Amino acid sequence: MSTRLRRSLAVSLLLVTGLTARVAAQDRLLTLTDLSPDLAHLIGGTPLDFVATARITYGVTGNSSYDDFFRNSAVSYGGFMVGRRLTNQATLNLKKYARSKMAVAEMHDQIAELTQGADTANWTTEQSLAVLAAAKKKNQLSAEESAYMLSMAANMAAAIPMVEASVSSSTQLAGTASGLVSGARSAFGVMKAAGISRNVQQSADRIATIPTEGPKLVEAMLVLSKGLAMINGN
Repeated sequence: MSTRLRRSLAVSLLLVTGLTARVAAQDRLLTLTDLSPDLAHLIGGTPLDFVATARITYGVTGNSSYDDFFRNSAVSYGGFMVGRRLTNQATLNLKKYARSKMAVAEMHDQIAELTQGADTANWTTEQSLAVLAAAKKKNQLSAEESAYMLSMAANMAAAIPMVEASVSSSTQLAGTASGLVSGARSAFGVMKAAGISRNVQQSADRIATIPTEGPKLVEAMLVLSKGLAMINGN
């Protein structure tokens, strides 16, 4: 290989490396504050900060139409994801707390009535919450359980509007993706269009199920929120 060719290849490598570094530097990391200031205050920096552990990123291109789409789709996905994980964890913990009351002899008959004699593994969220409400009236909740329900009530109250916003946003964003894909060539040129189009489609795919799954999630969260309010109000 000639000296001139080696220099040319070295320069090309430096240019590609520099471009890659600039592209990587333009990726931004989604934070809990981007989704909900209230949740950031309540659970930021704790194991419940699912955004931090998921490390959701979105690109910045310098074109506002595309940048808004990338950021808004990341926020929509992040809000739905946090709401789902928060709900799943709350449901598991509350059912665990409710099942533990089977060890309280004085509650056996009441629990059987509240759960219609169902096996503990088959208790619904509503039944578990009813058992915990009954336990609260009999002073059978531990300090840990009471503290958890208070904090989770605040988390749910802050998370429900966030998930509702994700549903609304994802529905609107779904209608803009195809236009951004078809307009990428004129907006960014031939060299970048394919990559930009691919990123738009990936973002659209990530939020595609939110309009249908989101309302169901909101319903589950409302059940938890009302149940927790009932328990904490006793």
